Amino acid sequence: MRMTKRLEDMLSAIQAIEGYQVSSFEEFKGDERTQDAVMYNLIILGEAANQIEDSFREEHPKVPWSSIIGTRNVIVHGYDQVKLQIVWEIIQRDLQELKQSILDLLE
Repeated sequence: MRMTKRLEDMLSAIQAIEGYQVSSFEEFKGDERTQDAVMYNLIILGEAANQIEDSFREEHPKVPWSSIIGTRNVIVHGYDQVKLQIVWEIIQRDLQELKQSILDLLE
């Protein structure tokens, strides 16, 4: 049950990020509120992933668990090292596939 809740938390964070998206990197770079909202939800995403049992994560290697958790750790602990271009690439390139993987796990 707890694992399902964490997967749902991950899905909710992705959906929130999708709602904040802007049309270009330049627009994203100039919108600090959206940056904050996206990074907050990346933190939620990583924290939820981190609370999923190791055995479950090992059974589902298609999900990049360590990258998700690592992104959260950089934002939280290395906030001064966060590169907006990388955050933009994550939301543009990786979120849709991750969302589908989580939806598949929830079925």
